[in-house]
Amino acid sequence: MTETYNPAQQKVIDMLGRSSDRPEIPAGLADELRADLENSLLPVLHLLPDGSSYEKRFFLNKQGVTNVHSCEGFFIGGQGEFEWTHANCKGTIVHKTIEVSINLRQPMPPTDLVEESISRLSNDSSKSISEFLVTLDEYDRAELVGECSGLFTRFTECFPPIKNAWIPQVESSLALNLAGNRIRIGGKVDLALGRPPDKVIIDFKTGHPSLAHHDDLRLYALIDFLALGQAPRKVASYYLDSTDVHQEDISETILRSAARRLQDGLVRAIELKLGGAEPVLRPAALCRWCAISADCPTGLEYLAQRNEAEGW
Repeated sequence: MTETYNPAQQKVIDMLGRSSDRPEIPAGLADELRADLENSLLPVLHLLPDGSSYEKRFFLNKQGVTNVHSCEGFFIGGQGEFEWTHANCKGTIVHKTIEVSINLRQPMPPTDLVEESISRLSNDSSKSISEFLVTLDEYDRAELVGECSGLFTRFTECFPPIKNAWIPQVESSLALNLAGNRIRIGGKVDLALGRPPDKVIIDFKTGHPSLAHHDDLRLYALIDFLALGQAPRKVASYYLDSTDVHQEDISETILRSAARRLQDGLVRAIELKLGGAEPVLRPAALCRWCAISADCPTGLEYLAQRNEAEGW
């Protein structure tokens, strides 16, 4: 029997489904890009830890790659210590709820699923969010359940029901080891559907669209490509609030661009973190929440100009 989708669900199917036109990825490209990455690291190999254990590796994730390409001062010390808040924990809770819902044998009401997800995250001492969730009073918890239930309900209304035949992989880890396991580029995919060469990688977002989201997904496509030798067919950001889908077909050009961005960012990150290089300051919107902005004349000047331009 043919599946019937509502218009919002059909839009997702149309945008993420297979098409007859597909960019051709040359044979041997994965080996070429990996070799280029390894060669670019030769000047900084002496700075790296020995890689004898997981802790003795240089680790970089998508946020680190983005930050080092934004402001190097922010990358070095501007992020501060991460703190969970009511706003930033919603994405984790909704992601967990989606993960559980895909594998349930019997459907559950959205609020019950969200409650169960919060309970499981609260009781998992290995996850830092647990320390935040257990401190919520009854009112704050109820408010959080309501907001997350609304986002999850919106997802079930607007995203097509995920079938087992699509081979869903939820919260699956990606990793790229370089320099004899002395470097690890890591990440986690919210949802992957299908197998290469038909795989689609999807990131769920609860905030506003950003150019960095495209770069994040291109990095994931590159890591997957270098690991498997076959690129995913497509990557997409799915915005839970607006139900917008921003998708991109993966081509040779995109893979080469992602590899060059990773190459430049990785080498510079090593020079900054391990080699003591002087950071290049690039004032931008990041200055508003940079932990060291009070001691950064460049950032303070930028913020003063922005505040004056905005009439503050």
